Amino acid sequence: MKLLQVSDLHLSQSSKDEKNYSLAVLGEIFETAEQTKCDRILFCGDLFNTFPDLEALRSEFLKVVSSYSGIVYFLPGNHEILEKKGNSNRYVDYDWSEKVKVLDETPYRLFEDTGIEFVSIPHQENYSGLLLSPPPPKQTKVRIGLAHGTVPGMSFTGLSEEEEEGGSYLDPQLIQNLGLDYLAIGHLHRARMGSVGNCSVGYAGSSRVWRKGELGPRGGIFIHIDGSKVRTEPVYWKEAGEYREILVTLDTEGKPEESIETYLRGTNPKDWIVFRFAGYVDSMAEKQKFQETFLREWKSKYRILEFDPDESQITVIQHLSENEFVKQFLDKMNERKEQMEPLLWRQTRVTGIRLILEGKKNR
Repeated sequence: MKLLQVSDLHLSQSSKDEKNYSLAVLGEIFETAEQTKCDRILFCGDLFNTFPDLEALRSEFLKVVSSYSGIVYFLPGNHEILEKKGNSNRYVDYDWSEKVKVLDETPYRLFEDTGIEFVSIPHQENYSGLLLSPPPPKQTKVRIGLAHGTVPGMSFTGLSEEEEEGGSYLDPQLIQNLGLDYLAIGHLHRARMGSVGNCSVGYAGSSRVWRKGELGPRGGIFIHIDGSKVRTEPVYWKEAGEYREILVTLDTEGKPEESIETYLRGTNPKDWIVFRFAGYVDSMAEKQKFQETFLREWKSKYRILEFDPDESQITVIQHLSENEFVKQFLDKMNERKEQMEPLLWRQTRVTGIRLILEGKKNR
């Protein structure tokens, strides 16, 4: 059996562009599932960005579903309940067609599908209810979990916890008590794999670039089940694009050191691109011209194209380009440009100018 795990697509009607973008990724998800013969698609939470988005885009979602020959499991996350008024209008009260199974029963639901047990755990503020009535021992060769929340120890991304909403922690001991072989989970937007006891845990990450700073390709996880063995494989969505930060180093006159085409090499029209600037310059006039030209000629060709307002890496020094020591250093650096790796060359150039200016200042 082959499953496709996805999460955090955040289908949104906030703008026409957002709607079209998120629906395009949805279309690629289903097209991939159909072409690769996935029997089931597991949406592990935050399929919709808010409850009003769920109401408005449900019919669009079902149009895409209609072309799929398998079954869809939709597990609500923390975003499906946002802006929801009152306790009426439950998810299951809507028509989802026979192909979509809404898994919103709390604290969990245990069911079997083609010889595999599934345990679904929709988003909850507190998962302690699972401790009161854990599922019975596994009766099949494989038990798969679907959840939306945070597994302690898997949210660390380097310098701080991931920005996604805190709380909703699934205790590792609780996960082990569920008797799972694999937990397909959503909520954290950076894809990662881990384990809790004998259970493998997989975050597919967000299916599209939902917010600034979500670096890396967006995608899902293929889950291959052969007897009692579970194997995973990443898959990536072209329609999602990527979030990219591009550093533009400025020469002493304030002009970018490379052409626009060079900076955009390898990018995708679906990308969210942020330009950052650095360098020692005479003035900001040439930088402003570059930005105006860039926006006029290229902004419409990308999903999002913007400039970082933080200019702390730019130092303005009047008449810098006339400094003889700087000019001699730059001439030497230009002679070595073809012999050095581009990034190292740019870093050395900026560092050299800084050291020359600091040395002059300390005399």
